[in-house]
Amino acid sequence: MVAQQFLLIQEGVFAGGDGLNVIDYITIASTGNATDFGDLNHSNSGKAGVCNNTRGCIGGGTQSTTNIIDYITIASTGNAQDFGDLTVARGFLAGGIANGHGGLQ
Repeated sequence: MVAQQFLLIQEGVFAGGDGLNVIDYITIASTGNATDFGDLNHSNSGKAGVCNNTRGCIGGGTQSTTNIIDYITIASTGNAQDFGDLTVARGFLAGGIANGHGGLQ
């Protein structure tokens, strides 16, 4: 399973995978199983993600190469929302980087 991971100050978020639209999270300060965060808008693997302290963005995907970008609000659990589109459909993406103002793939 290919999953997208965000490392936050207190939480880790994992999203997607082979045919999955699941978003899970963990509390980094303690051990234990992941907890349901919400759902992505589409099932896909091979995504990339970037985040800041407020929002996490997840884009692309491989099972049906896509240009979709979803976002989650870090402070509260819930389903992903539509952020916009990549300039072209992309799959098999690696992790992205962000500086709090924007993200690069």
